[in-house]
Amino acid sequence: MSSLIFNKRKTQSTTHWFIRVGNGDNFINSSTQHIWGINAITDRNNKYFIKNAKKGDILWFIKNKSNGLVLAIATFDKINKRELGELINLTQTNEELGWDCNEKIDTEIIYTDLYNVKDCNILTYLKSANTARKYNPTKCTINLPVEYINILKYHSIKHSF
Repeated sequence: MSSLIFNKRKTQSTTHWFIRVGNGDNFINSSTQHIWGINAITDRNNKYFIKNAKKGDILWFIKNKSNGLVLAIATFDKINKRELGELINLTQTNEELGWDCNEKIDTEIIYTDLYNVKDCNILTYLKSANTARKYNPTKCTINLPVEYINILKYHSIKHSF
């Protein structure tokens, strides 16, 4: 019971973020490595996320064109700048991460404590196409901090896909 109280306090001081993951396939492919990629060069919402996200924040990975279906929840750890060179790659390539895309992905979101909740049918009903977005309780149909506490409480939810 004391760990639930600790987790309840933790969620009150953390920020919850929505991260869109396209159709979810690439996200699932790299989920075992706890990495997701975004473009921070051209997307100002992603720049805002990079500037303001802090270790311990909660990430809600949602699928596009699905009424905001939450695929997974994780704890934000850090941001890495991708370093892909002509001869040597200091970070993993799209192929190594299992990403099937030609998009310029310059930044990695590193996370821990992944909870696969795709079968829980958690719908946020978010309409915005922003990749990274801060949780706003007036624009979301569910109370994410409360849902997060329940997910921790009933964590028989799988930690991978």
